[in-house]
Amino acid sequence: MFSTAGLILAPAMLWGWVFYHSHRYKQTRLLLLLLLFAGGFLSGLLALVLNHSIEKYTAFWPGARFPYSEILDQTVHYYSAGFWMMVGVNEELAKLVILLLLVYSSRHLEEAFDGILYVAVIALGFATIENWFYLEQYGVPVIISRSIITLPAHAFMSVPMGLMVAKSKIHLKEHQNVPHAYYIPMLWILCGWMYSALLHGGYDLLLSLNLEYYAYGLVLMMGLQTALLGREALKRSKLIPQQNFTLDEAENT
Repeated sequence: MFSTAGLILAPAMLWGWVFYHSHRYKQTRLLLLLLLFAGGFLSGLLALVLNHSIEKYTAFWPGARFPYSEILDQTVHYYSAGFWMMVGVNEELAKLVILLLLVYSSRHLEEAFDGILYVAVIALGFATIENWFYLEQYGVPVIISRSIITLPAHAFMSVPMGLMVAKSKIHLKEHQNVPHAYYIPMLWILCGWMYSALLHGGYDLLLSLNLEYYAYGLVLMMGLQTALLGREALKRSKLIPQQNFTLDEAENT
């Protein structure tokens, strides 16, 4: 029992440590991160309901064979492809709901990297509960491969959404006295969600077409994107202690 729990939790804890220690200009409460990680479990259950609803009540389902086309020597079944793209929409929506409910109105979401860290932790919780279900069905070998590839992929594909949520909160705070100031923040959240859903759905679709190497290439691209977005967010965070230092100097002169 303990070895199974360790197998599932250890990779998530490792990647959570990476994101946590990347946020070197701010100390985030571990209790908040644990709450977000547990929220990731709930988002996984919500996504399970949404995906089941799409499969049961629409024409989109994984085994749909018609209609189809031959594209680049691949047989693409339209309804099946639509299902995998909708999986991306549903699962990123589930993560977004947890992110908005737990931190959007709190004082803990105050700079760009906060959104990256928080959504990554939620995504790791999501992937962890997903791995638990896969363990019951497919056994340990699948969990090992998912821990290496799929678990970080969940975090990488959600990072743009988390960043846009943080930017929307910052904009809303800076323009709180401006009439109808919430339109632009809402648009940023929508764009972030759609972009992350596109990355997620594209990854699932490539796997469904047995194009594993292209899917793994997409994961590498998303990892690079995460590094670049995180670096830019940290540069902005780096200005905070410098500004405070300058202000203190001015007061003492």
